Amino acid sequence: MISFFRLFIKFIIFTNLFFCLTYENKLEKKFIPYEQIEQIEIESINPTNLIQLQKDTKIRKGIVTYYYADELIRKKIQWKNKEDYEIQLKGNAVIIHEKTKIFAPFIVIDPENNAKIKGKITVIEEEQGISLTAIDGEYSRSEEKIRIANQPYMQLRTGNDTILVVTNEITRDIAKGEIIFKEYIKMFGNDWTLFGDESIYYDKTKTFVVPNYPVILGKDIYLSGEKILYESNQQKIVIDNEPIVFLNITNSHIEDNTKKKNKTPKEHKKELMTIHASTIEYVLKKDERKGIIKGNVKMESETKKIYGEEFLIYGNELEKLESKQKVSIEDRKENFYLESNYMLYDLKERKLYLKNRPRIFIYNDDSKQNIKEELYADVIERDFKNEITIAKGRVWFKRGNEIAEAEYALIDDKKEIMQLTGNPKLKRNDTEIQCKRIDVYKDKIELQKEIEINIY
Repeated sequence: MISFFRLFIKFIIFTNLFFCLTYENKLEKKFIPYEQIEQIEIESINPTNLIQLQKDTKIRKGIVTYYYADELIRKKIQWKNKEDYEIQLKGNAVIIHEKTKIFAPFIVIDPENNAKIKGKITVIEEEQGISLTAIDGEYSRSEEKIRIANQPYMQLRTGNDTILVVTNEITRDIAKGEIIFKEYIKMFGNDWTLFGDESIYYDKTKTFVVPNYPVILGKDIYLSGEKILYESNQQKIVIDNEPIVFLNITNSHIEDNTKKKNKTPKEHKKELMTIHASTIEYVLKKDERKGIIKGNVKMESETKKIYGEEFLIYGNELEKLESKQKVSIEDRKENFYLESNYMLYDLKERKLYLKNRPRIFIYNDDSKQNIKEELYADVIERDFKNEITIAKGRVWFKRGNEIAEAEYALIDDKKEIMQLTGNPKLKRNDTEIQCKRIDVYKDKIELQKEIEINIY
């Protein structure tokens, strides 16, 4: 079941990333960078080709609208069983509705001041850093809405980055300060992609609200939840209901055998880690990636489990986890447990750093009632890649009625040995033995070069 699930996740990631690349190639010829779009001001327009209208809409009073084009044509038409006039804007046509600007090659305005827009349409919202583009659209002055369709997309400037959003249809509600994306949304960041259903962007908070379990994909990361908020001004996502994260983490390093005859480098093995929590916040700014995971946090992979209340996250692909609160770790592969009040875990390098008197312990059996062995130190460092653990400062180890103390301990999982050095001493009942080194094996403890024996 687990293997099938992993294959399914990999298939989803591959197919969606393939779609992203294909769609971006299709858009390449018609995509216009935001800064290249003409910013028309009323003062610069030829007044002979300008129409100004100040009139109430169904939503608000006294709204000012401007119509402009290279050529204005007033044409008689039949409108609701009577003669009336439409206005045709030909060549560089522009509608300015308050701070919203609509650009198109040809616009037809009916007697009720609603417009049919032909050819490529671009809608500019300068204060929001937004442009909306499509092949054609409609403008309703009375409803204060713009609807664009036929390959619509949105460009959103966030600092030095530009986010591209594609969808089936876009409706701009000027009065409410909202942009509605119909049917689906695909949002492309510099190295991430968001997929979701019908969504809304709010001007006031500069936030996208994407419901119905959307997904964010990166190189080695998958995030989802019941709802994702994307705060564009901070380039931050917030998932505060049923968040889940999938990470591909390195399981072992590459062994370079290229110098050996008929040998090729071994590939990175990958391990899937899932993260569940109450809330996840993550800033998506490239080279400034950081965030927080909090509330009953549970991380689980094939070889380990990590529990805690709050973790800080760093790196482009959630590469580092840090907690300044109590953390519990279970190493399933080596069958031991760690507890600490501080943790720094480098997922990329597969290294764990614990301080503030962390503890390692092993249970007698699966019932987890009695502890077989335990070790305390000021600092514990775990190298999962090389399967080595180092304990530093006031090292204290207990197995049965034997207690060992030292300044330094090295645990080598492959050799199945722990070596204690730095003024080590071993207590057995009423006897204390000082030596150069203590070697701890699974079934015995050996002393190297005994110096002094004290009997109490």
